[in-house]
Amino acid sequence: MTSPAVRAVFVAAVLLLSVTTSPAVADNGARAELGAETFAQSELDPDSVVLDLTLEPDGTAIWSVSYRVELATDNETRAFEQLQADIEQNTTTYTAAFRDRMERTARTAENATGRSMAIENLSVSTDVESVQQYGTVTYRFRWTNFSAVDGETIRAGDALAGFFLEEDSRLVITWPEGYDADTVSPTPDDRRDRTAVWQGPIEFGPEGPQVVASPASSFPTLAVVGVAAVLVIGVAAGLWWWRARKEQPADATGPTDETLAETGPGDTSGASKSEPDEELLSNEERVLRLLDEQGGRVKQQEVAAEFDWTDAKTSQVVKTLREDGRVEVFRLGRENVLVDPDESEL
Repeated sequence: MTSPAVRAVFVAAVLLLSVTTSPAVADNGARAELGAETFAQSELDPDSVVLDLTLEPDGTAIWSVSYRVELATDNETRAFEQLQADIEQNTTTYTAAFRDRMERTARTAENATGRSMAIENLSVSTDVESVQQYGTVTYRFRWTNFSAVDGETIRAGDALAGFFLEEDSRLVITWPEGYDADTVSPTPDDRRDRTAVWQGPIEFGPEGPQVVASPASSFPTLAVVGVAAVLVIGVAAGLWWWRARKEQPADATGPTDETLAETGPGDTSGASKSEPDEELLSNEERVLRLLDEQGGRVKQQEVAAEFDWTDAKTSQVVKTLREDGRVEVFRLGRENVLVDPDESEL
């Protein structure tokens, strides 16, 4: 096979793709006839065509159109190698026809949608898949305003109204990262994380292959909210329990640090005993308890007021305690002050 012949079949393939994707063409029989006629020109027919487009938030679509040819024989391999060399030397020849057809397609879509469109950054490359023994010719380009943009919502598909995806062809549409597809129609043959795949033959109809995508919600899911609520309730309950335990009286919670310090390790007998009732204490013991509660120092008048004693009775009780050496008394101005001997600095 000569290089011009190889070139002819791929130019014909480009023409076929452009015509079958054009909204202006509505007759499936004409498309099928065109395909049979053009591919009959050479034995190097594409075995499959992959149309891969990635939607961008501004409405642009990044297109990749790949023609895959199985290299089952040495002749097919040599023919494809000649094609690779020819594309490298005559790139403009291969891109010119493709650009012309895609620009005509874009103009038709532009008139139908009312959006200004352009085909930009068109390039062509070749590759050989050594594992599966396929040769691939790939055209890449940007199609501006391919999608309608409403706020942050992308609506793709109207530019491909009437699109017919032929047998052994695959259409792959990917929406932007961070977006969720609200609508994908018709139902794709395969649905992945951010991608929908249709396998031909399929007639998409007047609406084209529809994809409506918008930014994923930033609000946490119901499950996350539920887990967070449980954690908050758990923390609140733990805090309430800790505070309630801390505020309980010592006789309800067992031995305190002070009790353990006084009784020594392993001795909890003091902690299990409650303080004796006020009525069971002698007058002297009541004064000593008050003195202890006041930090080892209390005025004699405060003792009288606390127990509602007369001055005479208070003086008698204090005298007994002083004679027993259980309190010391000193004058502060015109008042007597009782002091625990262990706390006295006199």
